[in-house]
Amino acid sequence: MISTDPISEIFDSEVSSAYEIARKYDNRAGFSLISCQDVGLPIYRITIQAITQVKKKIPPIEEFILKAIDAGLTQESHIASFLGLESLIIRDSMISLRMKELIDLIGSDSETTQEWIVTKPLGQSTLKDAKSIVPEERTFVIAFDGLLRKVKWHGRLESNLLKSKDLRAYNYIEISPSKTEPPVLSDLDIRDVDAFIKEAESLSRFKRPEDRDLLAVKSIERRELNFLPALALVFKSIQNNDIEVTFVVDRRINSDYEKAFALSNSTRRFHILEGLKEGDPRTLVNKILGKEYVDQLPLQHIEDLQRKVTNSQTKAFAVKEKLADSDNDEEKKNLQAELDQALSKIAELEQELNKLPFSWLQVYDHPPLLAKALDHTENRLLIVSPWIRANVVNRNFLNRLEALLKKGCDVYIGYGLGETKSDKREWDVEAEKRLQSLANKYKNFKFRRLGDTHAKILISDSKFAANSSFNWLSFRGDPNRTFRDERGSIIYFSPKIDELFESYMYAFE
Repeated sequence: MISTDPISEIFDSEVSSAYEIARKYDNRAGFSLISCQDVGLPIYRITIQAITQVKKKIPPIEEFILKAIDAGLTQESHIASFLGLESLIIRDSMISLRMKELIDLIGSDSETTQEWIVTKPLGQSTLKDAKSIVPEERTFVIAFDGLLRKVKWHGRLESNLLKSKDLRAYNYIEISPSKTEPPVLSDLDIRDVDAFIKEAESLSRFKRPEDRDLLAVKSIERRELNFLPALALVFKSIQNNDIEVTFVVDRRINSDYEKAFALSNSTRRFHILEGLKEGDPRTLVNKILGKEYVDQLPLQHIEDLQRKVTNSQTKAFAVKEKLADSDNDEEKKNLQAELDQALSKIAELEQELNKLPFSWLQVYDHPPLLAKALDHTENRLLIVSPWIRANVVNRNFLNRLEALLKKGCDVYIGYGLGETKSDKREWDVEAEKRLQSLANKYKNFKFRRLGDTHAKILISDSKFAANSSFNWLSFRGDPNRTFRDERGSIIYFSPKIDELFESYMYAFE
């Protein structure tokens, strides 16, 4: 288990945040977190034609005319005299009220004249609220959640929706809708549509929200599939191969998405189980260290210790959040004591783990380990990673790397997995060029394209060697990203570390 060193300077805050979230939610009873992936959840942006009725404020004169009629003034001349206005002005306003069906004429007892009355219920309702109800046909754009199969308001996240090309550019995994057919009119619950329109209009910066009620959705004019950025966390049962996938939206787990994903049989559709088998850390470590050596390791004891660390970290996270929200001094004191106790327990367990020759790397352990290697390697550093991405190989990374080179540390970086220049974004190509520039400047830096390498290796002196399916120089930026087991292993046994290091030296000769 790797300590939680600060790593925000190594990679951008969004990536850092994702692994903090993964660490926080690695607390599912009976399951281990094995993968943390950026995904796009399917959201249809639908343009609809709808019939609504809008309650609009009536002019003051019309309001006073309604009140006068309701008070018993039933003749136009009486109303004009009472309000002190010219008959022509009163007549125009009464014509408007009549056209809105708010007032009507009925025969009087004398049978020679007619009297004005306030209509029921429309006129009476308008009199009560001083608003008239006007039918309108309007066009609205609403969001239909493709996984939940319902109209859903996503708040401020509505402005963050991505298109398919954005997913490809940033290497997000596209989550397909739970049904292949796009939504039709019968899928739109009028109550959900009405609620969505009210929420959207309440946040409009350009106009004051109208008091609008939706009467009917007349037609769907257009559908466009967009995607809501989310973080998928994949958990695997400790006892068997059961898989559970949940989604973190806006830093919170959304159980509705988890249920919908499971019910749509998406685990099978996305071949998640097969992908996880390919990245299984036990398979990887057997290839690197040899099965005979691995079989001699106390794996069960290591796993038990790490599980205790994870449980203690979960407790510490929960207590820390309570502490931040508390305003009571006595409660704060008790929570701080509880937090100190949990942190002390974590330190104690990690000390015990550090005495072992081997341990497993969790999904969120990798970035801090890379930071540790860059800051504390003394003699030799080896990094093998198929892809290089600018979000990792940024200015801070390059500055730390150059500091190692200046003090005489030998650095070996191998990369390349069938990528051509056209496959990369401009800034990724630039990151690669900067590494090459350092290699040209320092003789103790060997930077090599290794060809189709799938290996992901990190070696720091003879202190540790890490082997994983985690890409050290791209993190979550692989071009053909799938759900796979992102855990790994770390070795502290010097002879095996030296042996692994020497096995890669041929590639840099």
